[in-house]
This record gives sequence, C-alpha cells and structure tokens, in this order.
Amino acid sequence: MADAGLRGRGGGWFPVARKWQAVRAEAADPYRASRLPPVVVANGAESEPGSVKDQHLMRHRPADVLAGLALAARAVGATEAIVFLKGSFEREAAALEAARRQAPLDGLSLTIRRGENSYVAGEETAILEVLEGRRAWPRPKPPLPYASGLEGRPTLVQNVETLARVPAAVAEPERYKAAETTLVTVWGHVRRPGVHEVTLGTPLRGIVDDCAGGATDGLGWLFPAGPSAAPLRGADADTPLDPDALRAAGSALGTASLLVVGASACPLSLAASLAAFFEREACGQCPPCTMGTANLSRILQAVEAGTARAADLGHLAEAAGFMSDHGYCAHSRTAAASVTGLLRRCSEDVQAHLGGRGCPRPAAPVDPFAPGSPERAAIELPA
Repeated sequence: MADAGLRGRGGGWFPVARKWQAVRAEAADPYRASRLPPVVVANGAESEPGSVKDQHLMRHRPADVLAGLALAARAVGATEAIVFLKGSFEREAAALEAARRQAPLDGLSLTIRRGENSYVAGEETAILEVLEGRRAWPRPKPPLPYASGLEGRPTLVQNVETLARVPAAVAEPERYKAAETTLVTVWGHVRRPGVHEVTLGTPLRGIVDDCAGGATDGLGWLFPAGPSAAPLRGADADTPLDPDALRAAGSALGTASLLVVGASACPLSLAASLAAFFEREACGQCPPCTMGTANLSRILQAVEAGTARAADLGHLAEAAGFMSDHGYCAHSRTAAASVTGLLRRCSEDVQAHLGGRGCPRPAAPVDPFAPGSPERAAIELPA
C-alpha cells in the first residue's frame, strides 16, 4: 500500500498505508491499557451535498468494497468489520448484502449497519458514537480512532471508495501509482450531471467539458470539494484535479463533489447558500460551531439583501477566526474557511451589495446547497 501511494477518498486524502500502520502498531503494543482486538469500519455514510460517488460505487461495485475491506482487516489484524451507511441507503445495503453472500471474507465477521441521515453523521468519530448507541456527535480529539475507537478498540475507519481501490493497489502498486484515477461527481450548471472516473491531474475544465458536456451558463465558479473548501473562479478552470494542486490554489479536492456554477450567478447568494448549509448541518454540540455558523449565515443573508454595513464584515471575520481554532470536528473550521475563501474571491460584488446598489448580476439568486435545490435534484440518486 505504501508503494502504491493510495490516499483516502473520504475527504482528507491521508496516506492509507500510514493509517493502517498506526492501527496495526497500536493493536500490537504490549503496553496498551486495553487488550481488545482491532476493528475496521467502512464509512459509506455519504452526505456531502451533490456527492453520489460512494452510492454509485456501492450499488455497482459492492464486491470491490468488500474485497478491500477484507484486505484492510487482514493488514491491521482485525477479525471484525462493520459497514456503516446512512439510514436511507436501502439499495446500497441490499447490494452489499448480496455481494457478501459471494465474497471470500476468509473468516472475517462482517456487519452492515445504518444510522441517521445527517451530514455530521459521516464524521468518523460520530459514526463510532452511533455504533455505540448514542447520537451522532463527533468526539473531542485526542484520542484518535486508531488508538481508542469503537468501544475503546484500535479502529480503522476508511471510506468505501478507498477500500474499493485497495485490491488494484495491492496487486500492482507501481502500475496503480503511475495512472491513479478517482471518482468525481460533477453537478450543478452542466449539461450532463453524473459520476465519472478520471485520472488525477486532469484539468477541471476538461472534466466539465468532456465528462459533463460543458457548462450551461459559462464557468463562473468551481467548487472541487462541494461546500468543504473555498471555490475557484472560472478563470482557474485549468487547475488539475489533484489534492496538492488544489490546495496550492487555495481550495481542496475533498470527496471530489465538483459543483459548477454559471457565470451569471450572484456570488453573494452562493455565499449565503454555503453559510446556511453549515448552520443547518451543525450538530449543536459545541458553541463555537453552533453560534459561529449561525453568525456567518445571518451576516451573509444581510449582505446579499443589501442591508448589511461594512462593520458586519469585520464581525464575520472575527467569528470565522474564532471558528478556525475551535470545535470538536472539522465542521467549524471548514465553514469558516469555505465562506471567507469565497468572499475573498468576489470582493467587488461584496462592495456592490454593501453600497446599496443592489446585485450587479442579471441572473436570479442560486441556492445549490439547499435540500431539494434544482442542482441537487438533478444529481442525487433515487432511494
């Protein structure tokens, strides 16, 4: 796995081999307080707005997921594994159950569990809380799951796409590394929303044009990670689909939920949609996130409506700065980074709204991150 260089597809792009080594080392530590055996949890609780690549994978390639899960369990010394899905993922659960009846699991005990549908329920420690019978609230860290996860056991939590790529990576690591691909969900203002497998390093423009049939209203904004990172302007569409290149460009790849927004859309309505999403999906556990996301949303609604004052932007920056350093999970930090990153890229539009001149964009406001939005309705899979 180290030779293949596979990185996790759950959003963080962390090297898989290092994660596995940490769990294996913890399980083998003779001085560990708990002698409970390690366990592997496959994270199939896909909840990023617009992202359906994990659902697509579980429906059409469930055997690959289970084969990778068995290899991961063998690598860390686990004899028990759990696949965790959103409560609404009935078709995905059925596909995995059917594949399990034919999968050579080599004595691995496998359970398929479903939990709630909230966004934060996909966070790895929130999954562990649900599996232990509690509500989906992320745990404070440390300890991390590799050291003390499910029931205090060394726990490997790995995204299902990551696991599905393990068999190919193990079989021919050098070949895998030389031409690594990833699944991308392309949605928004494109002619053919859908899931596509593309080679890492492909320019974003090429994915939009060749895979999704092109943008319907020009390339205004590109969100390579959905709401989980600041977007890029359409002028930056030649940036490669690569986690390192996107990080250098001030964005991120995340779960590769590539949202395309047309050139005539108002970026302030986009920012308000983004902030409202983070407020709506905050779990309510920690005040920095609960209060911070509410403040971001309130201020941006006022800016979009043209009723905000210049001082309100200072209050927004103060709230975002506090959120960046606090909170039990990444929700607070991601909200602050995504919203402020978008605002930095549309300063002229912000000043137009603050000056009371109204929105300079001709198109109607867009709200792609709202449940049931036209953009999400066009991509989300039927139950």
